[in-house]
Amino acid sequence: MRVLLLNPPVLSCREGKSILPVINNLFFNSPPLGLGYIAAVLEREEIPVVIIDAAVERISISALIDRINRFEPDVIGITATTNLFDSAVEAARILKENFSNAQLVIGGPHVSANPQHALSFECFDLGIKGEGEITFLELLRALDRNEALDRIKGLVLRREDRVFLTQDREFIEDLDSLPFPARHLLPMERYRPQPNDQYSLPKLGMITSRGCPYSCIFCDKSIFTKRYRSFSAAYIVSEMEHLIDKYGARDIAFLDSTFTVSHERVEGIIDEMKRCNVRVNWTCTVRADVATKELLMKMKEAGCWRIRLGVESGNKKVLKFIKKGITKEQVKNVTQWAHQIGLRPKGFFMVGHPVDTKASIEETIRFAKSLPFKDITVQMNTPMMNTPQHDIYEDYGTIVADNYNEFSYWEPIFVPNGLDKEYLFETLHRFYRSFYLRPVIIWRHLSQIRSWDAVVKYLQSLNLICYLLFHKFWNQLKGKK
Repeated sequence: MRVLLLNPPVLSCREGKSILPVINNLFFNSPPLGLGYIAAVLEREEIPVVIIDAAVERISISALIDRINRFEPDVIGITATTNLFDSAVEAARILKENFSNAQLVIGGPHVSANPQHALSFECFDLGIKGEGEITFLELLRALDRNEALDRIKGLVLRREDRVFLTQDREFIEDLDSLPFPARHLLPMERYRPQPNDQYSLPKLGMITSRGCPYSCIFCDKSIFTKRYRSFSAAYIVSEMEHLIDKYGARDIAFLDSTFTVSHERVEGIIDEMKRCNVRVNWTCTVRADVATKELLMKMKEAGCWRIRLGVESGNKKVLKFIKKGITKEQVKNVTQWAHQIGLRPKGFFMVGHPVDTKASIEETIRFAKSLPFKDITVQMNTPMMNTPQHDIYEDYGTIVADNYNEFSYWEPIFVPNGLDKEYLFETLHRFYRSFYLRPVIIWRHLSQIRSWDAVVKYLQSLNLICYLLFHKFWNQLKGKK
């Protein structure tokens, strides 16, 4: 069996529309490592496989068809998040017309969260729910032998116009049994970190765990659930060495939902880095209820230059409602420690939580400004399918989106009772202006400019800065209403 794995082209690109700068910076700054893991498992079994990341390559449909023609796949696997699901459907329909003999398989977060919806589109022959490495391999073997598919765990099938799921696939307990992602099949030179989130280049991402043991009601855990599993420290550091030796990595972003599940885990990775004499810059996401000043100091000494901290809200009632499991005092302590140590803390916030009010959102803005963050990311709360808040959102507000491609976290698709869409959209951008257009923040950024490369980095981010801070002006430049 010959396999082609596809990250589909973005629909707005194919239609000649401009992509929002935040989408361009956030969605295309790291390769689709999920496809990379699947491809690596297939290569280990000597199955011919290629990956096309049509999104980052900005590839046209005609060029995509030409490349697929040259490979002649038996199976085409497509991944899709919810906000890019429409793009996956559009690509699949065209591919189905041109490659009718190939099996089209849909995987990724959207089909795991809503398999019935995903397989309601006849352009997909079947879907994969949950972790895909073993399921995909067993699927290929069954197709090659013309065996029944309903005995394979983790599949979404269609029979007589009815969609049904096979038995759930067990999680991979020994993550070290997986090979490193097949990055050599991806256009690694095309991935660029956000301009304000790079210390040195090349900066590459890697994943050191799966699942998240915490209970935040907004988090989509469709694929890995709360069942937390970690690669071993030896595996993690070996992959770091691989990125340094093969790709020249000088900066590594740990992309886990949270890196600091426990002190023991973090200290074990740091000890292994020291043992192997691995010296590289890195960043990670920390929990305010887990990090201590002593742990942050050890991370700094091991090469960490930035921590990312999920705060979400500065209102105690909202934090309790969303089950964040942290307090404002913990956030304040960790942020101040990180700033004192030189870890350049970055905070993540949301507006539009189910119980948000204008007062609670204003409190969140004041809280963000009271902390020594160097950077922030502010997003719209979005009740994704298969999240706890999706089951209750109707009691607290209204979904105002017309289709799934609006579920981008950058447009208000959920409006809490007592608020309106325009207020949320304007407040998100005012949040950015209120935070960044202060002398202390401007100075923190200017003080980091010590080379021409740093100047270029900020120039490259002008489009993003203009959109986040002055979106009305940006819209006028782009001819948008």
